[in-house]
Amino acid sequence: MMDNETNKIPSVEEIAAVLKEETTKTPAKADKSEKDEAAIKQLIELLGSHNSEHKDAGLELLKNEKSIDFLLEAIAETEHKNQKAILIAACWESGLDFKGHEVFFADLALDNDLFISLEAITVLDSIESMEIAAMKEILEKLTDKNLAKHPNEPMLSDLKLTLEEKINETSSAKTDS
Repeated sequence: MMDNETNKIPSVEEIAAVLKEETTKTPAKADKSEKDEAAIKQLIELLGSHNSEHKDAGLELLKNEKSIDFLLEAIAETEHKNQKAILIAACWESGLDFKGHEVFFADLALDNDLFISLEAITVLDSIESMEIAAMKEILEKLTDKNLAKHPNEPMLSDLKLTLEEKINETSSAKTDS
């Protein structure tokens, strides 16, 4: 299935080294390098592995390295739908806090690929203490026009309803005090 050298699953230490390098980069230096592409590919192999130890190691690595920026970049750069869904799932599976990146995931939630949409909705559901401004920005994207005929329309409608309820609860709590 995998040939020994070219698709070898990297060690946690090898990927950690690339992730550490990524977190110290300044935005001006964030150009895509071959090393970054290789790290993304290796991370996808770990996370998409049917071996739970490999997947757990990848998730633990992401969490320990606080790899939010690296993961967001990997998602944005990945064109293959299944691989993109694996990376998005890693966002909520790793337990990292993606607060402040809600609009990024709202756009992904509207993707016509069922799995990308599902995983992005799950990330949005997992963000604790979302700011009202972020909720309103997401609601602007979740228009009836965008939801009509969407493969994940029921889940997107549920997300829309949940956000509207949270906004109303927060607003009424402020007027009560």
